[in-house]
Amino acid sequence: MHDLRGPWLCFCFVVLSVAFPITVLAQPTPGFVEDFTSTISGFGGGASYSNPGTGGVGGAGDGFLLLALTAPGRLGTRSPSTNFGGDYVAAGITQIHLSLNDVGSDEDLAIHFGIGAMMTNFWLYNAAFTPPEHAWAEFVVDLTDEGLFTQIRGSGTFAEALTGATNILLRHDLPPLTDTPDTIAGDVGIDHIQLLGPAPVEPRTWGEIKHLFQ
Repeated sequence: MHDLRGPWLCFCFVVLSVAFPITVLAQPTPGFVEDFTSTISGFGGGASYSNPGTGGVGGAGDGFLLLALTAPGRLGTRSPSTNFGGDYVAAGITQIHLSLNDVGSDEDLAIHFGIGAMMTNFWLYNAAFTPPEHAWAEFVVDLTDEGLFTQIRGSGTFAEALTGATNILLRHDLPPLTDTPDTIAGDVGIDHIQLLGPAPVEPRTWGEIKHLFQ
């Protein structure tokens, strides 16, 4: 008599995997850069998305992510990409750099960065980034200080949000920062999102070290 338990368990696992897909978080990598050369790279949300394929931080031939709303709404985008999901603490990522551009008409944009587990423990950077009109500017997110963030969804600590991040978010919002952002009509360009660790310590000569004690 054949033992059917093995095939039956395999069948159940396949069915459950299809019905309830398992999310596997990759480890974010210090030095990774999302340059949006020609695609939107999996970013999405409630706005209209496109990539002009030129005019990004790198100039001609370098695209960027363009978000647009012709009527007032929630102007923002998030990425569940495995490049941005995982354990930022274990990876040693302490900063995120990104470039923004007020590409269309001049609007009073206040772009905030968010990170964490989207449904259960999500935090928004308190500082608002105001992109210049028709020009690129780089902004820096400091991940080392919980006091720089506000929890807008769920519970848990900021450290837990960083160790179990599933999404990053960029959206327009005004204080007080809550789960429901302010609305606006407009557009914004996003480019060159870079994950960075601590700045490397530059080696010093013996003469430079002696000078410190003189």
